[in-house]
Amino acid sequence: MKSGVVGYARKRPAHLGLVMLAGAVSLAGAAHAAEADADATEVSAVQVNGVRKPLDNDTGLSVLPTTVQDTPQAISVISQAQLKAQGVNSLEQALRNVPGITIAIGEGGTLNGDQFKIRGFDAKDDVYIDGLRDFGVYTRDSFNYQEVQVLKGPSGAMFGRGTTGGAINTVSKTPRLQDFATVDTYAGNGDYYRALADINHQLNDTTAVRLNLMGSSTGVVDRDSINSKRWGAALSVGFGLGTDTTLTASYLHQHDNRRPDYGITIVQRPGDIIALPATEYGVGVERSSFLGFNNDVDRTDADILTVRVSHKAAPWLTLTSDSRVGAYRRYFQYSTTDQCNAACTTALFDNNAATEAYGGIGGSGPYDQDSWGAQNISTARMDFDVGGLKTQAIFGVDLSYQHNDKQFYAYTLPAGITARTAIPHPLVNPNPIFPAGYSVFRPVVGRNITCPASGPCTTSYNGATVATNVTAATALATQGEAVDLALFFTDRLWLTDALSVIGSLRVDRYDAKLDTLLMSGAASPVGGLKVKSTLKSPRASLVYEPSQTQTYYLSWGRSETPQGTSVVGAGTAVALTAKDLEPEVSQIWEAGAKLGLPGGRASFTASVFDVKKDNSLQTDPGTGFLVAQSGERQEVKGVELGLTGKLTEAWTVSLGYAYLDARIKESYSNCTVPTTTAGTPTAVVCPVGVTVAIPVLNTVAVGQQVVFVPKTSASVFTTYDLGHWVEGLSVGGDVTYQSKLNVAYTARSVSYTDRATLTASRLAEVPESVTLNAFAAWTFGEGQRLAVNVYNLTDRLNYTQVFGNRAVPAAGRTFIASYSKSF
Repeated sequence: MKSGVVGYARKRPAHLGLVMLAGAVSLAGAAHAAEADADATEVSAVQVNGVRKPLDNDTGLSVLPTTVQDTPQAISVISQAQLKAQGVNSLEQALRNVPGITIAIGEGGTLNGDQFKIRGFDAKDDVYIDGLRDFGVYTRDSFNYQEVQVLKGPSGAMFGRGTTGGAINTVSKTPRLQDFATVDTYAGNGDYYRALADINHQLNDTTAVRLNLMGSSTGVVDRDSINSKRWGAALSVGFGLGTDTTLTASYLHQHDNRRPDYGITIVQRPGDIIALPATEYGVGVERSSFLGFNNDVDRTDADILTVRVSHKAAPWLTLTSDSRVGAYRRYFQYSTTDQCNAACTTALFDNNAATEAYGGIGGSGPYDQDSWGAQNISTARMDFDVGGLKTQAIFGVDLSYQHNDKQFYAYTLPAGITARTAIPHPLVNPNPIFPAGYSVFRPVVGRNITCPASGPCTTSYNGATVATNVTAATALATQGEAVDLALFFTDRLWLTDALSVIGSLRVDRYDAKLDTLLMSGAASPVGGLKVKSTLKSPRASLVYEPSQTQTYYLSWGRSETPQGTSVVGAGTAVALTAKDLEPEVSQIWEAGAKLGLPGGRASFTASVFDVKKDNSLQTDPGTGFLVAQSGERQEVKGVELGLTGKLTEAWTVSLGYAYLDARIKESYSNCTVPTTTAGTPTAVVCPVGVTVAIPVLNTVAVGQQVVFVPKTSASVFTTYDLGHWVEGLSVGGDVTYQSKLNVAYTARSVSYTDRATLTASRLAEVPESVTLNAFAAWTFGEGQRLAVNVYNLTDRLNYTQVFGNRAVPAAGRTFIASYSKSF
């Protein structure tokens, strides 16, 4: 018996071809639901058979086991057909189809890898595979994806801590009761080579096994020195498929060896307030410029074991238990040219080729990281009547543990240089070779490093004593762990056949600890940092379904994010100044509609929402000054529209639009204690009498658009079947648009006598992006397919990842040809 959702959704007509029987209700059940979806999708082509409407897909959510149509929340789904047609090879590429998602480079307290923001809110810890957390930080390949789901808005009642902007769930390919095999090969400019294999074998009437393989060696067109070599394997076996008791076990391994791309420095032309990527000025910094070093490397391994069990104990009772253990290893060495001071900008804009613009290298030293996590979600779902009213109740428990060990390395600095930022690294015609005397070593306290009370630590290099990039207060090693114990309950009550109410509550007990050993050999602090939080995440919805193709809803929900929530994904999991702060609280009001269009092949969705994120503050009771803060207080009001399905027999479209009015309500910047009061301040000056840096309200940022949030974004993906002219021929393409991004608001005090009045000194922006892609595919013979994809047809300079002082240029015009064969 395949898991499904009929007990929780309004009944749908049988001619839709959707047989939804009661089944698994954990979010991991999304993978089971995908088995049914896969039956309607050709393995090697991109055409979808049958007349199933797009919104009839099962979400598999643990507390909302229903279809996309019946879920009172905005959900974006990127199907297997779209992933294949677009030639998607990573989660990042898949999410470019979703308006309202931006991708950060991964710096400033977060680690490079998949760093997503949903509606402007950090989602690095909100990535799930089949409903269970993916604990690692790495670049995720899409070779084992059946589909990608994005659930938007605070979702604490469903997922627990975090999820302020929403959650990203990837649904894996699982065994099916049939035999098939598919091989896909790709080749293109930019040294792009990729091969995939998907093999499924039915062992008996209820058992099947599936193996997916991937090998990839790729560069990036118009980005010098950037490359990635990945391989992966995913093996899964299913027992009891099509029966009341199913067990699916899967193992995934992915290895990646790549050179990370930290992009182009954002610079401020003398006399300007606005700062833009240096590639925007025509001063010799090309889109191809690689500002790192050839020694930079990001080497990762991910091993993930998942076991999912579903048992229908009675017509009214379904039990599930889904477990995961994931182990992640990483060596990361990177260079960020993220500074261009006054001398640098003067040289960059003086129109004199003889003067060299040297940027400053930032970031921390390399590190080795070993982390692992385990999780179990178990649920009981009951369908019964209360006073003659149909109801469905779900009880569940969610237990998880994370552990992270990190060992930091250091750099020796060239002779005569005492700070890494002072290493001359040109922005124009950059040299990717390490300068003489610049090297990596592993510090061992008491053996090869000496750290004075102030200034840089030193070491011996080629018989001489040289400075390093670290100080006595720099972390040498960290160990973090976190335990999350949660109970959740959801109840849906049908007041009439068309009107229902849903109530959910989840309570988490979250404990985190971080131990840090400094380069000096001291612990910081002694005994480590500890966080203990109790999180309460309620949700309520009113759902009205007057017909089988109409859903209208009003929802309210709340999520909480504790301090220390990112034991694995943050550079510093717990900060000393923030450990005692209360969790951040976010809440959402959302109203929406999901409508099937005449003909039953396409669906329209619309939602309006208001998301508010609070922050946590701590004030010194003696002075009244703020001593700690957890982040910005923000509010995002927006509208999202979607259209998905077949507009004609030959024409398929998927359209999304998002308008986000995201405003900063409260923001703080650390002030600077002045060493002089002469001249004009270049930073926010601390109040008189303050002798250490404290957070000060940044009035320049208040009222502005939240950083990394585009006000307007849209995507259109379309295909057209030309089979009536040439059998098996189809064409299509997609257009994505994103308005400009504000990435930093830097303020300064207007004078030393008027320190409280602030004015803007630098407003960093990344220009709007417009990307046009196209493809043509021909299916012929017995399961053969030829395709050509062209990306960035106009060769426009766009940016794919952003940070406050850098932006990564997108690939130039790229051609990729592919051949597929199914057996």
